[in-house]
Amino acid sequence: MDITAKNQQNMTKTKQQPHWQQLTQTIGRNLALCLSLILLSACSSSDDGSSDTAGATAGTTSATAGNATSDSAGNTEGSTSANTSGDTSGNTAGSTTEGTATDSGSTTGATLGPLPNPPLSAAPGQDDEPIAEAASFNTVTQFQVVRDPGPRIAKPQTVTLTDEDFNAGPPPPVISVPNGVDTSTNAVPFFENLTNVEVFAGDLLEIVYKPIDPDGDSPGMFPNELVEGSTFDDNFDGSKTYRWLPLQMDVGITEFTVTAIDSDNQQYRAAYTIRIKVNLPDDPSSIPNVAPTLDEYDLHTVRVNDPVVLELKGIDLNGDIPTLELISNLPNATFEQHPRFNEIYTLRFIPDAVGPINIDVLARDSVDSSLSSTGTVTLNVLAESDFARSGQRLKDLASAKGIRIGYASLQSYYHRADGVIYADTAASEFNFVTPESAMKMSQVNPEPGRYQFADVDNLVTFAQLNNMDIHGHPILWHRELPQWIIDEPATSIEGHMREYIVRLMNRYKDNIDVWDVVNEPVGDNGGFRDSVWFNALGESYIDTAFRQANEIDPDATLLINEFDINFDGPKVDSLFSLLDGLISRNVPIDGVGFQLHLFSSYNQQNELEQIFAQVANRDLDIYITELDVALADGGNFDVQAQVYSSIIDICLAQPRCKAIQTWGFTDQYSFREIFEPLMFDKAYQTKPAYNAMQDALSQ
Repeated sequence: MDITAKNQQNMTKTKQQPHWQQLTQTIGRNLALCLSLILLSACSSSDDGSSDTAGATAGTTSATAGNATSDSAGNTEGSTSANTSGDTSGNTAGSTTEGTATDSGSTTGATLGPLPNPPLSAAPGQDDEPIAEAASFNTVTQFQVVRDPGPRIAKPQTVTLTDEDFNAGPPPPVISVPNGVDTSTNAVPFFENLTNVEVFAGDLLEIVYKPIDPDGDSPGMFPNELVEGSTFDDNFDGSKTYRWLPLQMDVGITEFTVTAIDSDNQQYRAAYTIRIKVNLPDDPSSIPNVAPTLDEYDLHTVRVNDPVVLELKGIDLNGDIPTLELISNLPNATFEQHPRFNEIYTLRFIPDAVGPINIDVLARDSVDSSLSSTGTVTLNVLAESDFARSGQRLKDLASAKGIRIGYASLQSYYHRADGVIYADTAASEFNFVTPESAMKMSQVNPEPGRYQFADVDNLVTFAQLNNMDIHGHPILWHRELPQWIIDEPATSIEGHMREYIVRLMNRYKDNIDVWDVVNEPVGDNGGFRDSVWFNALGESYIDTAFRQANEIDPDATLLINEFDINFDGPKVDSLFSLLDGLISRNVPIDGVGFQLHLFSSYNQQNELEQIFAQVANRDLDIYITELDVALADGGNFDVQAQVYSSIIDICLAQPRCKAIQTWGFTDQYSFREIFEPLMFDKAYQTKPAYNAMQDALSQ
């Protein structure tokens, strides 16, 4: 499907004109009147806005698909092209045409200067256009999935621990003292004589741990995390031995932490960390070659007669890439090496019976074929009837209330075992979708002049086919940045920032009508958050980002998205100060996105209502962008459901609340998975929260 073809029913932009746009149009009418009378008299200096026309009119030029637009600075920007990309996928992707204005890309006050000329980095080209992916690598039957072309982009290797860290000795222990513990009468258990260790790859490392309790009791202990291939063995004398045979993949400095636990109170503990430096020996051939293993694959629930895809990976600690061989006999199975990632093998088959399936896969060493091991992947296959849900779908209930309801989509869900049921559930329940990770800058623009659009293109196609609107997230964030941007000098940051906004929005402006322009700009304790953008440009980066976004798409809804602003405190106070400054400078901001990552103990609904009201009083819209409710201590699914219901009630009672989006919808893929925060469990069965959402939307 042509991803530039707007779904007219759901994607038509009809947003109410905000304060800044109304002011701009008033100024424009006054200027036109002045020009028509200029032969008779000069414009009065008392006319509203006449002293700052450049600032008032910045960023209000129209944008028509396929045509270039010109701003008052002489900068020309081409909008998304409707020409096909020429790939074999059948998809049409918007290309970006950049203007030729000459400048360094600096911005003064409320006026956007021209983009850098020549560009600081290359714009997307034909070599970046996604290409068709073979059907054997995904679960989709509804449309042609595309993938990014060319060789894989290696993730930059970051050194977190240095020789200086190693030579400084072990870090101090981290002691946790729960309420009610008197440390003067109950001393914390500890380890003695722990020190950093240096070892060669291929040599067996053994470290004996024996916790000591000054009170004479027998404390417990556990390792916080074991390195792949290591063990923590009980010696049955109150001690345990950490054994590890580091290999080529382990060269470098790593940390190993063991926690000693008080025998009377298990929350009273001390965590001791040592650093282990693994060196490569002079003769690497002395390192033993060990059998590869199959990487662990989590349990997934799938539906009978659905295509299932497993991306399986072999692990070879010697640093080689093992081959994988399918042992189990599966119906209609294909098993192929991935075209971009040599270590990945993709299994696709269609289960034809209900019940658990155990899939055996052999990992064979690429150097010594006699070395191998077998791993097993287990799937739970349910009948179609097991996924039936009673009542009306959430999107139908929300539409009747005049709001949108949505979710954050797992990146490339179609490469997961449960991709079909994931897509079917999303399509049936939601009319609004946000890319959870696919649009972060490190994903889209990982290297200068290199772009990866396939995951977003596929989500756009899926959304269009299922009548979903799209919420772009995020354009700018302080995290998930490519290393090349982090390494850029401060003097070039504004130019790179504006180029990125132009390229991203030009590609998707006909498909996306809501954007998180700036994500999380406020510090945890108020003020502005340190970031590449803020450290280079100060607060003005926010103004510039919004003006640039509005220049590309004047009809889009542009948001600041922030967390921990759902209760009173210095952070929300700083947000309001930021909003007031933007409004006073006529920056084209349309609303605030509220990240509501809550706990089941949340009881500050009254504060949230008042904060919503203060946003609305500033003539701004409200979007609940990242809702989930984690189970707190003592919480249960019924209490969780009450919190979900209360949030929906608050939104429905506030006319400026336009959408409710959960951050995912199944616990299977939640970043807070261990707290079971969403309305579907890992097997796509509804929880009380789902029914509570139905009831709240039905009131």
